[in-house]
Amino acid sequence: MSREKYEMWLDSPYVDDTLKKELKLIENDDHEIEDRFYRELEFGTGGMRGKIGAGSNRINIVTVAKATQGISNFLKEKYKDEEISAAIAYDSRYMSKEFAEKTACVFAANNINVYLFEGLRPTPELSYAVRHFKCKVGVVITASHNPSDYNGYKVYDQYGGQVVENADAIIDSIGKVMLRDIICSDFENNKKITMIGNDVDTSYIDEIKKLSLNSDVDKNIRVVYTPLHGTGNMLVRRTLAELGYENIFVVSEQENPDPEFSTVKSPNPEEISSFEMAIKKAREIDADIILGTDPDCDRVGLVIKNPEGEYEPLNGNQTSALLMNYVLGSLKEKNALPKNGAVVNTIVTSEIGRAIAEKYNVSTFNTLTGFKYIAELMQEFEETKKHSFLFGYEESYGYLAGTFVRDKDAVIASMLICEMSAYYKTKGKLLSDILQSIYEEHGYYIEETISLSFAGLTGLNKMRSIMDDFRENKLSILAGRNIPYFYDYKLGIVLNLTNGNVEKLNYPKSDVLKFLFEDGSWLVLRPSGTEPKLKIYFSIKGANKIDSMNVLKKVKEEVLNLIDRVQIHS
Repeated sequence: MSREKYEMWLDSPYVDDTLKKELKLIENDDHEIEDRFYRELEFGTGGMRGKIGAGSNRINIVTVAKATQGISNFLKEKYKDEEISAAIAYDSRYMSKEFAEKTACVFAANNINVYLFEGLRPTPELSYAVRHFKCKVGVVITASHNPSDYNGYKVYDQYGGQVVENADAIIDSIGKVMLRDIICSDFENNKKITMIGNDVDTSYIDEIKKLSLNSDVDKNIRVVYTPLHGTGNMLVRRTLAELGYENIFVVSEQENPDPEFSTVKSPNPEEISSFEMAIKKAREIDADIILGTDPDCDRVGLVIKNPEGEYEPLNGNQTSALLMNYVLGSLKEKNALPKNGAVVNTIVTSEIGRAIAEKYNVSTFNTLTGFKYIAELMQEFEETKKHSFLFGYEESYGYLAGTFVRDKDAVIASMLICEMSAYYKTKGKLLSDILQSIYEEHGYYIEETISLSFAGLTGLNKMRSIMDDFRENKLSILAGRNIPYFYDYKLGIVLNLTNGNVEKLNYPKSDVLKFLFEDGSWLVLRPSGTEPKLKIYFSIKGANKIDSMNVLKKVKEEVLNLIDRVQIHS
Protein backbone atom coordinates (compact mmCIF):
# COMPACT_ATOMS: atom_id res chain seq x y z
CA MET A 1 0.00 0.00 0.00
CA SER A 2 2.78 2.45 0.92
CA ARG A 3 4.68 1.64 -2.27
CA GLU A 4 1.54 2.24 -4.34
CA LYS A 5 0.99 5.67 -2.76
CA TYR A 6 4.65 6.44 -3.32
CA GLU A 7 4.33 5.67 -7.03
CA MET A 8 1.13 7.74 -7.25
CA TRP A 9 2.95 10.78 -5.86
CA LEU A 10 5.82 10.29 -8.32
CA ASP A 11 3.38 10.14 -11.24
CA SER A 12 1.04 12.88 -10.06
CA PRO A 13 1.00 16.19 -11.97
CA TYR A 14 -0.15 17.82 -8.69
CA VAL A 15 3.12 17.05 -6.85
CA ASP A 16 5.88 19.53 -7.65
CA ASP A 17 9.31 18.56 -8.97
CA THR A 18 11.10 19.43 -5.73
CA LEU A 19 9.09 16.85 -3.78
CA LYS A 20 9.45 14.28 -6.58
CA LYS A 21 13.21 14.74 -6.59
CA GLU A 22 13.24 14.05 -2.84
CA LEU A 23 11.10 10.93 -3.32
CA LYS A 24 13.37 9.53 -6.03
CA LEU A 25 16.23 9.52 -3.54
CA ILE A 26 14.44 6.88 -1.44
CA GLU A 27 13.15 4.60 -4.24
CA ASN A 28 15.16 1.64 -2.92
CA ASP A 29 14.44 2.25 0.77
CA ASP A 30 11.25 0.32 1.59
CA HIS A 31 11.38 1.28 5.28
CA GLU A 32 11.55 5.00 4.50
CA ILE A 33 8.78 4.71 1.92
CA GLU A 34 6.57 2.94 4.46
CA ASP A 35 7.25 5.61 7.09
CA ARG A 36 6.38 8.41 4.66
CA PHE A 37 3.25 6.82 3.18
CA TYR A 38 1.71 4.34 5.64
CA ARG A 39 -0.87 6.95 6.68
CA GLU A 40 -2.07 10.48 6.12
CA LEU A 41 -0.61 13.04 8.48
CA GLU A 42 -3.16 13.09 11.31
CA PHE A 43 -4.90 15.86 13.22
CA GLY A 44 -4.40 15.55 16.98
CA THR A 45 -4.57 17.81 20.05
CA GLY A 46 -2.69 20.54 18.16
CA GLY A 47 -3.86 19.97 14.58
CA MET A 48 -1.48 18.52 11.99
CA ARG A 49 2.19 18.21 12.87
CA GLY A 50 5.04 16.19 11.43
CA LYS A 51 8.46 16.09 9.86
CA ILE A 52 9.03 18.35 6.86
CA GLY A 53 9.46 16.32 3.68
CA ALA A 54 7.81 14.55 0.76
CA GLY A 55 5.06 12.01 1.48
CA SER A 56 1.52 11.76 2.81
CA ASN A 57 2.86 11.28 6.35
CA ARG A 58 4.99 14.41 6.12
CA ILE A 59 4.17 18.10 6.15
CA ASN A 60 4.84 19.72 2.79
CA ILE A 61 3.24 22.04 0.25
CA VAL A 62 0.92 19.25 -0.93
CA THR A 63 -0.35 18.13 2.50
CA VAL A 64 -0.79 21.78 3.55
CA ALA A 65 -2.76 22.55 0.39
CA LYS A 66 -4.85 19.40 0.81
CA ALA A 67 -5.73 20.30 4.40
CA THR A 68 -6.63 23.85 3.38
CA GLN A 69 -8.84 22.63 0.55
CA GLY A 70 -10.64 20.29 2.92
CA ILE A 71 -11.19 23.12 5.40
CA SER A 72 -12.39 25.38 2.58
CA ASN A 73 -14.92 22.76 1.46
CA PHE A 74 -16.17 22.41 5.03
CA LEU A 75 -16.51 26.18 5.49
CA LYS A 76 -18.33 26.69 2.18
CA GLU A 77 -20.82 24.00 3.13
CA LYS A 78 -21.32 25.29 6.67
CA TYR A 79 -21.59 28.98 5.75
CA LYS A 80 -23.29 28.72 2.37
CA ASP A 81 -24.68 32.25 2.12
CA GLU A 82 -22.19 34.06 4.33
CA GLU A 83 -18.94 35.83 3.62
CA ILE A 84 -16.06 33.77 4.97
CA SER A 85 -12.76 35.09 6.28
CA ALA A 86 -9.61 33.37 7.56
CA ALA A 87 -6.64 34.63 9.59
CA ILE A 88 -3.17 33.11 9.13
CA ALA A 89 0.05 33.40 11.13
CA TYR A 90 3.37 31.57 11.05
CA ASP A 91 6.53 31.06 13.10
CA SER A 92 10.29 30.96 12.44
CA ARG A 93 10.56 27.36 11.23
CA TYR A 94 11.72 26.04 7.89
CA MET A 95 8.98 26.44 5.27
CA SER A 96 6.63 28.28 7.64
CA LYS A 97 6.29 31.32 5.39
CA GLU A 98 5.86 29.14 2.29
CA PHE A 99 3.20 27.01 3.99
CA ALA A 100 1.38 30.13 5.22
CA GLU A 101 1.35 31.68 1.75
CA LYS A 102 0.16 28.41 0.21
CA THR A 103 -2.64 28.26 2.77
CA ALA A 104 -3.61 31.84 1.90
CA CYS A 105 -3.63 31.09 -1.83
CA VAL A 106 -5.86 28.02 -1.49
CA PHE A 107 -8.31 29.90 0.75
CA ALA A 108 -8.34 32.82 -1.69
CA ALA A 109 -9.01 30.51 -4.66
CA ASN A 110 -12.02 29.22 -2.73
CA ASN A 111 -13.38 32.78 -2.39
CA ILE A 112 -12.37 33.08 1.25
CA ASN A 113 -11.00 36.43 2.43
CA VAL A 114 -7.59 36.10 4.06
CA TYR A 115 -5.85 38.17 6.76
CA LEU A 116 -2.20 37.13 6.67
CA PHE A 117 0.39 38.49 9.11
CA GLU A 118 3.22 40.26 7.31
CA GLY A 119 5.87 38.46 9.34
CA LEU A 120 6.45 36.12 12.29
CA ARG A 121 3.83 36.36 15.04
CA PRO A 122 3.03 34.41 18.23
CA THR A 123 0.34 31.77 18.04
CA PRO A 124 -1.89 33.52 20.63
CA GLU A 125 -1.97 36.64 18.46
CA LEU A 126 -3.49 34.49 15.71
CA SER A 127 -6.25 33.56 18.15
CA TYR A 128 -6.73 37.26 18.85
CA ALA A 129 -6.81 38.09 15.12
CA VAL A 130 -9.55 35.53 14.46
CA ARG A 131 -11.76 37.28 16.99
CA HIS A 132 -10.62 40.78 15.99
CA PHE A 133 -11.55 40.30 12.32
CA LYS A 134 -14.57 38.07 13.08
CA CYS A 135 -13.13 35.25 10.99
CA LYS A 136 -14.70 31.83 10.62
CA VAL A 137 -11.33 30.08 10.83
CA GLY A 138 -7.71 30.65 11.73
CA VAL A 139 -4.55 28.77 10.79
CA VAL A 140 -1.09 29.07 12.32
CA ILE A 141 1.91 27.34 10.81
CA THR A 142 4.02 26.09 13.70
CA ALA A 143 5.34 22.98 15.37
CA SER A 144 5.64 24.72 18.73
CA HIS A 145 8.69 23.33 20.57
CA ASN A 146 9.36 20.33 18.30
CA PRO A 147 12.82 19.76 16.75
CA SER A 148 13.89 21.87 13.77
CA ASP A 149 12.92 19.28 11.14
CA TYR A 150 9.23 19.51 12.18
CA ASN A 151 6.47 21.90 11.24
CA GLY A 152 2.73 21.96 11.80
CA TYR A 153 -0.67 23.38 10.94
CA LYS A 154 -3.04 24.41 13.75
CA VAL A 155 -6.69 25.17 12.97
CA TYR A 156 -8.82 27.60 14.99
CA ASP A 157 -12.58 28.06 15.09
CA GLN A 158 -14.58 31.28 14.90
CA TYR A 159 -14.21 31.83 18.66
CA GLY A 160 -10.41 31.79 18.50
CA GLY A 161 -9.86 28.37 20.07
CA GLN A 162 -8.40 25.33 18.37
CA VAL A 163 -11.19 23.36 16.72
CA VAL A 164 -13.07 20.88 18.90
CA GLU A 165 -16.73 20.76 17.91
CA ASN A 166 -16.12 20.52 14.15
CA ALA A 167 -12.82 18.62 14.29
CA ASP A 168 -14.27 15.32 13.05
CA ALA A 169 -16.16 17.02 10.22
CA ILE A 170 -13.01 18.89 9.15
CA ILE A 171 -10.91 15.72 9.26
CA ASP A 172 -13.57 13.95 7.20
CA SER A 173 -13.62 16.79 4.69
CA ILE A 174 -9.83 16.76 4.34
CA GLY A 175 -9.89 12.99 3.90
CA LYS A 176 -12.17 13.31 0.88
CA VAL A 177 -9.86 15.68 -0.97
CA MET A 178 -7.94 14.21 -3.89
CA LEU A 179 -4.88 16.05 -5.12
CA ARG A 180 -6.71 16.96 -8.31
CA ASP A 181 -9.41 18.70 -6.25
CA ILE A 182 -7.06 21.34 -4.86
CA ILE A 183 -7.45 24.82 -6.33
CA CYS A 184 -4.90 27.55 -5.75
CA SER A 185 -4.52 31.18 -6.78
CA ASP A 186 -1.38 33.30 -7.18
CA PHE A 187 -0.04 35.07 -4.12
CA GLU A 188 1.13 38.32 -5.69
CA ASN A 189 -1.50 41.07 -6.06
CA ASN A 190 -4.23 38.77 -4.77
CA LYS A 191 -7.21 40.94 -3.85
CA LYS A 192 -8.55 38.29 -1.47
CA ILE A 193 -5.40 38.47 0.68
CA THR A 194 -4.90 41.37 3.13
CA MET A 195 -1.55 41.72 4.88
CA ILE A 196 -1.78 42.68 8.57
CA GLY A 197 0.79 43.82 11.10
CA ASN A 198 1.42 46.69 13.50
CA ASP A 199 -2.21 47.85 13.87
CA VAL A 200 -3.20 44.39 15.09
CA ASP A 201 -0.10 44.21 17.32
CA THR A 202 -1.07 47.49 18.96
CA SER A 203 -4.67 46.44 19.53
CA TYR A 204 -3.54 43.09 20.99
CA ILE A 205 -1.01 44.70 23.34
CA ASP A 206 -3.54 47.29 24.48
CA GLU A 207 -5.80 44.44 25.60
CA ILE A 208 -2.92 42.75 27.42
CA LYS A 209 -2.09 45.94 29.33
CA LYS A 210 -5.66 46.01 30.66
CA LEU A 211 -4.93 42.71 32.46
CA SER A 212 -2.38 44.36 34.72
CA LEU A 213 -3.48 43.91 38.33
CA ASN A 214 -0.99 46.27 39.98
CA SER A 215 0.08 48.67 37.26
CA ASP A 216 1.54 51.15 39.75
CA VAL A 217 3.95 48.63 41.32
CA ASP A 218 7.64 49.55 41.38
CA LYS A 219 8.97 47.88 38.22
CA ASN A 220 12.60 47.93 39.27
CA ILE A 221 13.26 44.25 38.61
CA ARG A 222 15.94 42.76 36.40
CA VAL A 223 14.64 40.20 33.91
CA VAL A 224 16.60 38.02 31.50
CA TYR A 225 14.46 36.99 28.54
CA THR A 226 15.10 34.52 25.72
CA PRO A 227 12.70 33.97 22.81
CA LEU A 228 14.66 30.79 21.89
CA HIS A 229 14.95 31.96 18.27
CA GLY A 230 11.17 32.19 17.94
CA THR A 231 8.33 34.66 17.57
CA GLY A 232 8.14 36.14 21.07
CA ASN A 233 10.97 38.67 20.89
CA MET A 234 9.10 41.65 19.46
CA LEU A 235 5.80 41.46 21.34
CA VAL A 236 7.03 40.30 24.75
CA ARG A 237 9.61 43.09 24.86
CA ARG A 238 7.24 45.70 23.47
CA THR A 239 4.51 44.82 25.99
CA LEU A 240 6.90 44.98 28.94
CA ALA A 241 8.45 48.23 27.70
CA GLU A 242 5.07 49.92 27.32
CA LEU A 243 4.21 48.91 30.88
CA GLY A 244 7.40 50.51 32.19
CA TYR A 245 9.79 47.60 32.65
CA GLU A 246 13.17 49.05 31.70
CA ASN A 247 15.56 46.34 32.84
CA ILE A 248 14.79 43.56 30.34
CA PHE A 249 18.00 41.85 29.20
CA VAL A 250 17.67 39.67 26.12
CA VAL A 251 19.94 36.71 25.41
CA SER A 252 21.44 38.12 22.23
CA GLU A 253 22.58 34.73 20.88
CA GLN A 254 18.94 33.54 20.93
CA GLU A 255 17.26 36.82 20.02
CA ASN A 256 16.91 36.43 16.24
CA PRO A 257 14.76 33.85 14.41
CA ASP A 258 16.69 30.70 13.55
CA PRO A 259 14.91 27.65 12.09
CA GLU A 260 17.80 25.45 13.24
CA PHE A 261 17.44 26.60 16.88
CA SER A 262 21.21 26.29 16.76
CA THR A 263 22.01 27.30 20.36
CA VAL A 264 19.82 24.72 22.10
CA LYS A 265 19.33 20.98 22.07
CA SER A 266 15.59 21.60 22.07
CA PRO A 267 13.72 24.94 21.73
CA ASN A 268 11.49 23.96 24.61
CA PRO A 269 11.30 25.92 27.89
CA GLU A 270 10.27 22.68 29.57
CA GLU A 271 13.87 21.51 29.01
CA ILE A 272 16.25 22.96 31.60
CA SER A 273 19.09 22.89 29.05
CA SER A 274 17.31 25.53 26.95
CA PHE A 275 18.04 28.07 29.72
CA GLU A 276 21.83 27.55 29.89
CA MET A 277 22.70 30.83 28.14
CA ALA A 278 19.97 32.73 29.98
CA ILE A 279 21.18 31.51 33.38
CA LYS A 280 24.74 32.52 32.52
CA LYS A 281 23.53 36.02 31.64
CA ALA A 282 21.36 36.18 34.77
CA ARG A 283 24.39 35.49 36.95
CA GLU A 284 26.32 38.27 35.19
CA ILE A 285 23.66 40.91 35.84
CA ASP A 286 22.14 39.50 39.05
CA ALA A 287 18.70 39.07 37.50
CA ASP A 288 15.59 38.54 39.62
CA ILE A 289 13.94 36.14 37.18
CA ILE A 290 14.48 34.50 33.79
CA LEU A 291 11.76 34.03 31.16
CA GLY A 292 11.94 31.81 28.07
CA THR A 293 9.23 31.48 25.43
CA ASP A 294 8.98 28.64 22.93
CA PRO A 295 9.19 29.22 19.15
CA ASP A 296 5.50 30.13 18.68
CA CYS A 297 5.34 31.97 22.02
CA ASP A 298 2.36 30.22 23.54
CA ARG A 299 4.40 28.66 26.39
CA VAL A 300 6.72 30.36 28.82
CA GLY A 301 9.24 28.88 31.24
CA LEU A 302 10.23 30.61 34.46
CA VAL A 303 13.54 30.41 36.34
CA ILE A 304 13.63 32.06 39.76
CA LYS A 305 16.41 33.03 42.15
CA ASN A 306 16.28 31.08 45.42
CA PRO A 307 17.40 32.41 48.84
CA GLU A 308 20.92 31.02 48.26
CA GLY A 309 21.20 33.16 45.10
CA GLU A 310 21.06 30.19 42.73
CA TYR A 311 18.74 30.04 39.74
CA GLU A 312 16.06 27.39 39.97
CA PRO A 313 13.80 26.38 37.03
CA LEU A 314 10.14 25.92 37.89
CA ASN A 315 7.84 23.43 36.23
CA GLY A 316 4.48 24.40 34.76
CA ASN A 317 2.56 23.38 37.86
CA GLN A 318 4.72 25.52 40.12
CA THR A 319 4.41 28.57 37.85
CA SER A 320 0.65 27.97 37.67
CA ALA A 321 0.45 27.91 41.47
CA LEU A 322 2.33 31.20 41.74
CA LEU A 323 0.21 32.89 39.06
CA MET A 324 -3.05 31.57 40.52
CA ASN A 325 -2.05 32.76 43.98
CA TYR A 326 -1.11 36.20 42.62
CA VAL A 327 -4.10 36.69 40.31
CA LEU A 328 -6.76 35.55 42.77
CA GLY A 329 -5.07 37.26 45.72
CA SER A 330 -4.82 40.56 43.83
CA LEU A 331 -8.44 40.40 42.71
CA LYS A 332 -9.52 39.78 46.30
CA GLU A 333 -7.43 42.71 47.56
CA LYS A 334 -9.26 44.94 45.10
CA ASN A 335 -12.68 43.42 45.94
CA ALA A 336 -12.85 42.39 42.28
CA LEU A 337 -13.35 38.64 42.71
CA PRO A 338 -16.67 37.70 41.07
CA LYS A 339 -18.97 35.39 43.04
CA ASN A 340 -19.09 32.98 40.11
CA GLY A 341 -15.35 33.04 39.38
CA ALA A 342 -13.80 29.97 37.76
CA VAL A 343 -10.39 28.66 36.81
CA VAL A 344 -9.85 25.87 34.30
CA ASN A 345 -7.07 23.31 34.05
CA THR A 346 -6.51 19.88 32.51
CA ILE A 347 -6.71 16.37 33.94
CA VAL A 348 -2.88 16.15 33.98
CA THR A 349 -2.42 19.35 35.99
CA SER A 350 -1.49 19.43 39.68
CA GLU A 351 -4.30 19.66 42.21
CA ILE A 352 -2.48 22.42 44.08
CA GLY A 353 -4.29 24.90 41.85
CA ARG A 354 -7.63 23.59 43.04
CA ALA A 355 -6.54 24.03 46.65
CA ILE A 356 -5.57 27.66 45.97
CA ALA A 357 -8.86 28.31 44.16
CA GLU A 358 -10.87 26.86 47.06
CA LYS A 359 -9.16 29.31 49.41
CA TYR A 360 -10.69 32.15 47.37
CA ASN A 361 -14.07 30.42 46.84
CA VAL A 362 -13.34 30.06 43.14
CA SER A 363 -14.59 27.01 41.22
CA THR A 364 -12.15 24.72 39.39
CA PHE A 365 -13.02 22.88 36.17
CA ASN A 366 -10.96 20.08 34.59
CA THR A 367 -10.74 19.38 30.87
CA LEU A 368 -8.96 16.86 28.70
CA THR A 369 -5.36 17.61 27.75
CA GLY A 370 -5.10 20.40 25.21
CA PHE A 371 -5.82 24.08 25.65
CA LYS A 372 -8.58 23.83 23.05
CA TYR A 373 -10.78 22.23 25.71
CA ILE A 374 -10.10 25.11 28.08
CA ALA A 375 -11.10 27.51 25.27
CA GLU A 376 -14.28 25.51 24.69
CA LEU A 377 -15.26 25.88 28.34
CA MET A 378 -14.46 29.60 28.20
CA GLN A 379 -16.94 29.97 25.36
CA GLU A 380 -19.55 28.05 27.35
CA PHE A 381 -19.05 30.40 30.30
CA GLU A 382 -19.47 33.39 28.01
CA GLU A 383 -22.71 32.06 26.55
CA THR A 384 -24.35 30.78 29.75
CA LYS A 385 -23.03 33.49 32.12
CA LYS A 386 -22.92 30.83 34.85
CA HIS A 387 -19.23 31.41 35.53
CA SER A 388 -16.66 34.15 35.00
CA PHE A 389 -13.38 32.91 33.57
CA LEU A 390 -10.42 34.11 35.64
CA PHE A 391 -7.48 31.91 34.67
CA GLY A 392 -6.64 28.86 32.57
CA TYR A 393 -3.52 26.73 32.86
CA GLU A 394 -1.88 23.42 32.06
CA GLU A 395 1.21 21.65 33.31
CA SER A 396 3.02 22.06 29.98
CA TYR A 397 3.84 25.74 30.62
CA GLY A 398 0.62 27.16 29.17
CA TYR A 399 -1.30 29.97 30.95
CA LEU A 400 -4.06 32.43 30.08
CA ALA A 401 -5.80 35.37 31.70
CA GLY A 402 -8.45 37.45 29.96
CA THR A 403 -10.92 36.27 27.34
CA PHE A 404 -9.80 38.12 24.18
CA VAL A 405 -7.43 35.22 23.40
CA ARG A 406 -8.58 31.59 23.44
CA ASP A 407 -5.27 29.78 23.63
CA LYS A 408 -2.35 29.70 26.03
CA ASP A 409 -0.50 32.99 25.74
CA ALA A 410 3.14 33.52 26.70
CA VAL A 411 2.93 37.28 26.04
CA ILE A 412 0.16 37.65 28.64
CA ALA A 413 1.87 35.22 31.03
CA SER A 414 5.24 36.99 30.73
CA MET A 415 3.59 40.29 31.66
CA LEU A 416 1.86 38.75 34.69
CA ILE A 417 5.02 36.95 35.84
CA CYS A 418 7.05 40.18 35.71
CA GLU A 419 4.35 42.08 37.57
CA MET A 420 4.07 39.32 40.15
CA SER A 421 7.82 39.30 40.72
CA ALA A 422 7.90 43.10 41.07
CA TYR A 423 4.91 43.06 43.43
CA TYR A 424 6.46 40.56 45.84
CA LYS A 425 9.88 42.23 45.60
CA THR A 426 8.35 45.44 46.99
CA LYS A 427 7.29 43.33 49.97
CA GLY A 428 10.83 41.99 50.39
CA LYS A 429 9.96 38.50 49.13
CA LEU A 430 11.33 36.26 46.40
CA LEU A 431 9.06 34.08 44.30
CA SER A 432 10.73 31.10 45.98
CA ASP A 433 9.47 32.42 49.34
CA ILE A 434 5.92 32.65 47.98
CA LEU A 435 6.06 29.15 46.50
CA GLN A 436 7.27 27.70 49.78
CA SER A 437 4.43 29.41 51.66
CA ILE A 438 1.96 27.91 49.18
CA TYR A 439 3.34 24.42 49.88
CA GLU A 440 3.20 24.98 53.62
CA GLU A 441 -0.44 26.03 53.36
CA HIS A 442 -1.73 23.48 50.85
CA GLY A 443 0.63 20.48 50.98
CA TYR A 444 3.77 19.53 49.07
CA TYR A 445 2.95 18.55 45.49
CA ILE A 446 5.61 17.24 43.12
CA GLU A 447 5.06 16.39 39.46
CA GLU A 448 7.01 14.91 36.59
CA THR A 449 6.26 14.06 32.97
CA ILE A 450 8.10 11.40 30.99
CA SER A 451 7.88 11.12 27.19
CA LEU A 452 8.78 7.78 25.59
CA SER A 453 9.41 7.90 21.81
CA PHE A 454 7.80 5.34 19.50
CA ALA A 455 8.56 6.26 15.87
CA GLY A 456 6.91 4.77 12.80
CA LEU A 457 4.30 2.05 12.41
CA THR A 458 6.17 -0.34 14.73
CA GLY A 459 6.28 2.31 17.42
CA LEU A 460 2.60 3.09 17.00
CA ASN A 461 1.74 -0.57 17.54
CA LYS A 462 3.91 -0.71 20.67
CA MET A 463 2.14 2.31 22.13
CA ARG A 464 -1.21 0.67 21.50
CA SER A 465 -0.03 -2.52 23.23
CA ILE A 466 1.09 -0.55 26.29
CA MET A 467 -2.19 1.33 26.53
CA ASP A 468 -4.17 -1.88 26.05
CA ASP A 469 -2.19 -3.62 28.78
CA PHE A 470 -2.71 -0.84 31.34
CA ARG A 471 -6.39 -0.66 30.36
CA GLU A 472 -6.93 -4.40 30.84
CA ASN A 473 -4.65 -5.00 33.85
CA LYS A 474 -5.83 -2.14 36.03
CA LEU A 475 -3.32 -1.08 38.66
CA SER A 476 -4.73 -1.26 42.17
CA ILE A 477 -1.50 -0.54 44.04
CA LEU A 478 1.80 1.21 43.29
CA ALA A 479 4.74 1.84 45.61
CA GLY A 480 2.68 0.34 48.43
CA ARG A 481 -0.10 2.89 47.96
CA ASN A 482 -3.66 1.90 47.11
CA ILE A 483 -5.31 3.07 43.89
CA PRO A 484 -9.09 3.01 44.38
CA TYR A 485 -10.11 4.79 41.15
CA PHE A 486 -9.40 4.07 37.49
CA TYR A 487 -10.45 6.58 34.81
CA ASP A 488 -10.73 5.45 31.19
CA TYR A 489 -11.47 8.48 29.02
CA LYS A 490 -11.67 6.34 25.88
CA LEU A 491 -14.52 4.29 27.31
CA GLY A 492 -15.86 7.32 29.18
CA ILE A 493 -15.98 5.64 32.60
CA VAL A 494 -14.50 5.84 36.09
CA LEU A 495 -14.24 2.49 37.88
CA ASN A 496 -14.13 2.15 41.66
CA LEU A 497 -11.60 -0.66 42.06
CA THR A 498 -12.66 -1.19 45.67
CA ASN A 499 -16.33 -2.04 45.10
CA GLY A 500 -16.60 -2.37 41.31
CA ASN A 501 -18.99 0.57 40.84
CA VAL A 502 -18.85 2.28 37.45
CA GLU A 503 -19.78 5.90 36.68
CA LYS A 504 -19.88 7.73 33.37
CA LEU A 505 -17.44 10.56 32.57
CA ASN A 506 -18.72 13.72 30.91
CA TYR A 507 -15.75 14.24 28.59
CA PRO A 508 -15.10 13.76 24.87
CA LYS A 509 -13.68 10.30 24.16
CA SER A 510 -9.88 10.28 24.28
CA ASP A 511 -7.24 7.58 24.67
CA VAL A 512 -6.24 8.56 28.21
CA LEU A 513 -5.93 6.47 31.37
CA LYS A 514 -5.76 7.92 34.88
CA PHE A 515 -5.07 6.10 38.14
CA LEU A 516 -6.11 8.04 41.27
CA PHE A 517 -4.47 7.17 44.61
CA GLU A 518 -6.16 7.33 48.00
CA ASP A 519 -4.24 10.46 49.01
CA GLY A 520 -5.05 12.39 45.82
CA SER A 521 -1.84 11.54 44.00
CA TRP A 522 -2.30 10.26 40.44
CA LEU A 523 -0.74 8.71 37.35
CA VAL A 524 -1.82 9.38 33.74
CA LEU A 525 -0.86 7.67 30.47
CA ARG A 526 -1.74 9.01 27.03
CA PRO A 527 -0.29 8.87 23.51
CA SER A 528 0.69 12.36 22.33
CA GLY A 529 -1.65 13.85 19.74
CA THR A 530 1.18 15.70 17.98
CA GLU A 531 4.28 13.51 18.30
CA PRO A 532 5.10 9.77 18.17
CA LYS A 533 5.40 9.62 21.95
CA LEU A 534 3.73 8.05 24.96
CA LYS A 535 3.39 10.64 27.71
CA ILE A 536 3.32 9.56 31.35
CA TYR A 537 2.35 12.10 33.99
CA PHE A 538 3.04 11.68 37.70
CA SER A 539 1.61 13.85 40.48
CA ILE A 540 2.50 13.00 44.06
CA LYS A 541 1.32 14.76 47.21
CA GLY A 542 3.39 14.33 50.35
CA ALA A 543 3.95 15.80 53.79
CA ASN A 544 7.23 17.37 52.63
CA LYS A 545 9.59 17.47 49.66
CA ILE A 546 11.64 14.41 50.65
CA ASP A 547 8.52 12.29 51.24
CA SER A 548 7.04 13.29 47.87
CA MET A 549 10.28 12.66 45.97
CA ASN A 550 10.76 9.21 47.51
CA VAL A 551 7.24 8.12 46.57
CA LEU A 552 7.62 9.57 43.07
CA LYS A 553 10.85 7.64 42.54
CA LYS A 554 9.21 4.33 43.52
CA VAL A 555 6.09 4.92 41.42
CA LYS A 556 8.18 5.83 38.36
CA GLU A 557 10.35 2.73 38.69
CA GLU A 558 7.36 0.39 38.95
CA VAL A 559 5.52 1.98 36.01
CA LEU A 560 8.57 1.92 33.72
CA ASN A 561 9.25 -1.71 34.64
CA LEU A 562 5.67 -2.58 33.67
CA ILE A 563 6.08 -0.81 30.34
CA ASP A 564 9.36 -2.64 29.66
CA ARG A 565 7.65 -5.99 30.26
CA VAL A 566 4.84 -5.12 27.85
CA GLN A 567 7.35 -4.15 25.14
CA ILE A 568 9.28 -7.39 25.55
CA HIS A 569 6.13 -9.44 24.98
CA SER A 570 4.55 -7.26 22.25
